[in-house]
Amino acid sequence: MKRLIQLILYLFLFATFLHAQEQADVSVPLEFPGLSEVIPRSSQLSSQVLKIEESLAGFQDTSLLEVKIQEARNELDLSILKLAEMGDLAAWNPDRLLAFRERIIGNEHLVQKQLNALSERLAKLEDIRKEWSGNSLFWKDWLNVLRDQKVEIPEDTFKKVQKTISGLLDSVSKASAPLITLQKEVILQKEEIHKQLNTIDPILAELRKQIFRKTSRSFASKEYYVQFTPELWAATKKGFAAAMEMDPGFFSRKSWLIAVQILAAFTIAIFIRRHRMISKGTPEWQFILFHPWATGIFVALSGFSGLYETPPSLWRLFLWVLAAVSSSVLISGLVKNPRKRLIVYALASLFVISLTLQIFSLPVPLYRLYVALISLVGVPLLLVMSRLSVRAQQGRVTGFAAALRIGALVLLIIFVTQFAGYSSLSFRLIEASVTTVFLGLFAAMIIRLGQGGIDFLYNHPMMTRKRISRGLGKELTARLKNMFRILVIVYTALYLLLVWGVYDSVKEAWTHLTGISISMGQVKVTLGMVLLAGLVLYVSILISLAIRSFLETEVFPRKKFDRGVRDSINKLLHYSLILIGFLLALTLSGIELRNFAVLAGAFGIGIGFGLQNIVNNFISGLILLFERPIKVGDILVLGEDWGVVKNIGLRSTVVETFDQSEIIVPNSQIISEKVTNWTLSTSISRVVIPVGVAYGSDVPRVLRILMDAAENHPLTLPDPKPSAIFMGFGNSSLDFELRLWIGDVAQRLNVKSEMLQTIDSCFREEGVEIPFPQRDLHLRSADDKFINKLGKSGLTGE
Repeated sequence: MKRLIQLILYLFLFATFLHAQEQADVSVPLEFPGLSEVIPRSSQLSSQVLKIEESLAGFQDTSLLEVKIQEARNELDLSILKLAEMGDLAAWNPDRLLAFRERIIGNEHLVQKQLNALSERLAKLEDIRKEWSGNSLFWKDWLNVLRDQKVEIPEDTFKKVQKTISGLLDSVSKASAPLITLQKEVILQKEEIHKQLNTIDPILAELRKQIFRKTSRSFASKEYYVQFTPELWAATKKGFAAAMEMDPGFFSRKSWLIAVQILAAFTIAIFIRRHRMISKGTPEWQFILFHPWATGIFVALSGFSGLYETPPSLWRLFLWVLAAVSSSVLISGLVKNPRKRLIVYALASLFVISLTLQIFSLPVPLYRLYVALISLVGVPLLLVMSRLSVRAQQGRVTGFAAALRIGALVLLIIFVTQFAGYSSLSFRLIEASVTTVFLGLFAAMIIRLGQGGIDFLYNHPMMTRKRISRGLGKELTARLKNMFRILVIVYTALYLLLVWGVYDSVKEAWTHLTGISISMGQVKVTLGMVLLAGLVLYVSILISLAIRSFLETEVFPRKKFDRGVRDSINKLLHYSLILIGFLLALTLSGIELRNFAVLAGAFGIGIGFGLQNIVNNFISGLILLFERPIKVGDILVLGEDWGVVKNIGLRSTVVETFDQSEIIVPNSQIISEKVTNWTLSTSISRVVIPVGVAYGSDVPRVLRILMDAAENHPLTLPDPKPSAIFMGFGNSSLDFELRLWIGDVAQRLNVKSEMLQTIDSCFREEGVEIPFPQRDLHLRSADDKFINKLGKSGLTGE
């Protein structure tokens, strides 16, 4: 019977499903308005078409797009012309090829921007076309429906509507035609750019492979000296002339950037001069106080030069010369050792000369002689300076001396490789080594400048007057400094990969490194996801810090919350924000929360086997924060230990005893065991002082003395009143107790000590005796010899 009922139920559900499926498959006929709606809707349609026609005028105006596309065309033609004029690309310097490649990529970005603008316009026109094609079909079907109803139809109105829609569609087609033509032109430009990149990229790859190959004649061979012909000098002049060429449109396009750099340099220099006294309190800025103009130029160059994208060679050289001079001046203020200053100036000069020769495309045979000469002069100079540095340090090899020796070794390797004909390796070593040194110095200065700026803002009077700044400033300043240092170091490391030829640009290095991934099941986690998740988590910590500091300085003092309530709110807010940041970080990493179902199950099994105590303490910590049986600042008694609650965590509570030791108590112990809290609801405490007086003392007078002593103490509370009680007859004394109440339990021991001193003084004045225990000794039997000895010694009293 039971199975029959189940079968009937299954059949009923199946029939219901089939009926629902049939209902879903039945198409609902489209309902059309009645005849009365024809005229109003046609009028409404005409006004809509008029508005769209007005908007199409903006789509048909392609003058600005044509100007931008023509600029991109001119830039592309100029690149093609220069590429054809410079001859064999394989003979180019790799840095020059990279610079030209960056210029082509800049052209590609410009072309892609115009292509996106065209595609966006065409997409909007296509949406209009689809919408009004559907409207045209709607009016045709509406007309057929009315004809089937055999009613009198305003045929002229329907014809007018169809004519209006057709005119609009024609306008859309006319507006699309020039855009499509421009789109074809832009796509052709993009294809030409790709051809140029496809020409340069294999050559760059081949040049990288040649770094460890012998690419030139040895200095010991005659073939090397045969190259010094008139054609070599002609090539030198040709390279110089090519470097002197300037793009006429560059300064017009980048005039705003040049103006920004000049304005930034002047503003920073004047700011340092005017705030020199305030800046003396910032340790990181001490080396820039006497070089304001060098600082302004350096900051303006390092902060905005990256926006040039592909500057002309001569302008790029000018910027690097300014950067080298300004940085050398700043480093001289940072470095006190004269030998280090000499090395800095020498490296700056070497850097500028090498860059100048590269930009002017000095032929390889001449450039090889320059590199060999630098190596021959540099090796003995660095060794002598290293020896002097060791002698000045009394034989101790410092980091500077070690760096000088490493530099001498690198120059020696450069000379040997250049002499043997491995010119590519030699060029790469000297260029990358000098650039690496300067990058390190630049990074160190930028870090000091940035951290000094953070300190300056924090110590500015405008910030120090704010309470939230005083509460949040130090910790937030430290975190911002660390973040700034990390950003500079990461960018410097990426740029070093470019310097040593690992990647062609910083962007390419970042894209490739952040794309490194590992697969965990069906989830693919990249390094970029991990970094983004870490950043989100760190930002959530900063937000938590800012909100808690705001509450501590602006909200809690006004609401007069006690310390325990403040601590509970701060803890819960902090953990909640961290949890939200963690979940958001997981989401940004592409990890869905449902993937943690298995992990949650494994975690549950782990709890069952070995994590009971941890979870128990965690839940107990939440109970302590919500129920608040104890709070920060409470005075507890744990066994025989007295202490003050310093911190309530999710796993344990820290209690500081009165002798300054710290007890770490698991939260579960506080929840499950007996704990004495002297300040749970009030800090009022009773002090009990036992007192004993000699037999025969006046009991009423003793009670009066005790009461007077209690009432005269400044910390005794009037309510509850103090009391003196006669407790009973002791073995050696009459026993009393003095009970009094004080408002602060922390003063309990001090009050007890002071009261005992007062009672002792009053008893002495009143003649009340405090007895000590007395005992009578009775000898009922003793040895005769012992008694005789006592008699001889006179102790028997005879």
